Amino acid sequence: MARLADRAGYDAVWVGDSIVAKPRLEPLTTLAYLAGITTRVRLGTAVLLPALRHPVVLAHQIANVDQISRGRVVLGLGVGWSLPSAEREWAACGADHKRRVRRLEDHVEIWRMLWSGKPVTHRRGDVELSDHTIGPLPWNAAGPPVLITAANRGEMLPAQFDRFGRLGDGIITTYVHAEECRLVGERAEEALARHGRAGTRFELCVYTTVRMENDPGTAERVTTEFLATYYGGGVHSRGTMGLGPADVVITALERYAAAGVSDLCIRFVGDDQLAQLERFTAEVLPALRHRGGTR
Repeated sequence: MARLADRAGYDAVWVGDSIVAKPRLEPLTTLAYLAGITTRVRLGTAVLLPALRHPVVLAHQIANVDQISRGRVVLGLGVGWSLPSAEREWAACGADHKRRVRRLEDHVEIWRMLWSGKPVTHRRGDVELSDHTIGPLPWNAAGPPVLITAANRGEMLPAQFDRFGRLGDGIITTYVHAEECRLVGERAEEALARHGRAGTRFELCVYTTVRMENDPGTAERVTTEFLATYYGGGVHSRGTMGLGPADVVITALERYAAAGVSDLCIRFVGDDQLAQLERFTAEVLPALRHRGGTR
């Protein structure tokens, strides 16, 4: 799928993150492999859960993948769900689920100190740096762009936008209706202004679901069954999704572009994801390119 995306002109390929909660490939080793078999697509995490890992080790790993990919890494970051299954995953990794928000912020701050290339002396929690550096550094001096989760499920929580305003280069969100995205953009601009970053350009990336079928009813049924099996149903069916033939999918995705979304991370549901990507590439991608809008 990554090779096809690279050849076909997609902007990025994305990987998820789960250690024991769901069956997924480990994100950074997967992106390192994809860096070697692609040449131009960005390599994204949608989303990485930094709090499950040690920030200094992760800073080194991310910098390494960014260096070997020549600056193609983009980091979508999240704190995970407030669910019993998430708490069990944190416990399995020796992490404190209740401190996951503060831990994410610590990660970003420590990464950027280490990616500066200057010796770092810093002490907080289980991190103690005494005039330390890492190498290699990221490909670009600023390091990979950091997209912070906000407005998931349409919940416009002030703390999430404040976190983006302080630390983020963009926002990544999911389970949002297209009509809600204009408000997400407005709240993001307000947060940047509060932190002295007014006018800063930022990415607004939506993680959304596509299932291509000739019959929209079949697409909805397959999607509902897949999400219920993989996630347990519920909120994971929320938001604007492209379900059906090409014209229906195009119309759904163009609603995001009209609401100011810059990037879409497309998740194809079902057991035939490569076939879904091939059909999307043939029937949907040309129309989206022709009309402009999101990447």
